[in-house]
Amino acid sequence: MQTRLKLLVAATLSCANSLYAASLLPPQSGDLAAKAVVVPAAPAALKAEAAALPVVAREPVSLSWASPEIAAVAPVPFVARSKESYTTVTADELAAGVPLHTTAPRALVRVQALSTVGPREQAAIHPQSMTVIDPKGRAMKAGEGMEAMVTADKLAKADIPFAEGTSAFRLQSSLGAGEFKLKVEGASGSDRYLVNVVEPDSPYALTMQTGALHYLHGNELVLQAALETAVDGAKVKLSQLTGDVVSPAGRHFPVSFKADSGGRMRATLALDADETPTPGLWEISAEGTASTKGQSVKRSIRLAFPVAMPVARLTRSAELTSGAGVNLAVGVEAATAGRYEVRGVLYGTVKGGLTPLGVADSAQWLEQGTGSIALNFAPELIANATGPFELRELFLLDQGRLGVLHHQQRAMLISEAEVVRAGGRAAMPVALGGLKATAEPVRVKQAPNAQSSPR
Repeated sequence: MQTRLKLLVAATLSCANSLYAASLLPPQSGDLAAKAVVVPAAPAALKAEAAALPVVAREPVSLSWASPEIAAVAPVPFVARSKESYTTVTADELAAGVPLHTTAPRALVRVQALSTVGPREQAAIHPQSMTVIDPKGRAMKAGEGMEAMVTADKLAKADIPFAEGTSAFRLQSSLGAGEFKLKVEGASGSDRYLVNVVEPDSPYALTMQTGALHYLHGNELVLQAALETAVDGAKVKLSQLTGDVVSPAGRHFPVSFKADSGGRMRATLALDADETPTPGLWEISAEGTASTKGQSVKRSIRLAFPVAMPVARLTRSAELTSGAGVNLAVGVEAATAGRYEVRGVLYGTVKGGLTPLGVADSAQWLEQGTGSIALNFAPELIANATGPFELRELFLLDQGRLGVLHHQQRAMLISEAEVVRAGGRAAMPVALGGLKATAEPVRVKQAPNAQSSPR
């Protein structure tokens, strides 16, 4: 009899703490979700990771705040635009003359020493030591055809953020556009230089974007590029586009672009992020050429994007726990111990329509295995709303490794009856509809001894 009573009390307490168990909604197009957690394969990588990662706090933190102004428009991947080109040449090639492809007057030319022997400023080339040859083959005298000349020492003194050993000038407007040549008399040897041509007035821009905001190890990277005109956004056919993806650890992955039916260039790459942990983003560098209206167009472009190792994932389970407000226990599976963060936006019904009410953000240390992170929306946030409620923009983040592990646009539906049953309407500061939302964070203590504060 006593044993049965203990079991009944335990079951009652369990039901009181976890009143509603459910699954997250299925992922939709554009969501980021790992199918399984992954432990880095190389033991050396784990050791390097432990040494490289910053020391993170282990105290749990949970807070929520009102945010009725959250935009309903989903973010889209950044579009990089370039009206410039980069070419690496040797001193011998500068002596013979290197081409400067321009499509508009007043192009800016920057020459940067890449010497690895001695100070770079000693290898810098003064603009007056350079000779410009116009598209008709006429060689200018030293310094002719240039304006706004800036030497390496002037750039250094002006504290302008160019690399050491950089000189720059602008081609005179009267020279027009076309293929120029840049020569440096007396230059010789294998010292390398970066020649950068920027055309702010050109109608041609190379654009590039990724297919997603965030990627995980094992995902397929999708890249789209196009050469567009400023007049009407029409696309110019690229005769060639080659690219190289570089990981934070310095590994290189060449990519091949092919034209699609829409006039764009497209490339894909299976992402392998299993490497020695190194802070930073992945980057694609690409070089493209085209010929249009008798002009040769050359463009270089760079685009950075994040890739994370899925060392943890959401288990797809979520429990509505008891207490005032809306309190969720979101299941997390961790392949490696670390500090993980869950963040989400709660929508509620106001005047017959779903409206963003507030954001909840929680972080805590999880050991390897399966656990949960509490996501607590304070009772003030639901005071002016009723169900149905919806959890949107749900994120799982790896705070120690600075990676996005999960992003779900629509995550969970919660009815008014479920919120009432869990005590969500209890201990309300004022009657329903009588409280205005505040923008001040509402701190929620997650454990008896935890110090809760905004990160």
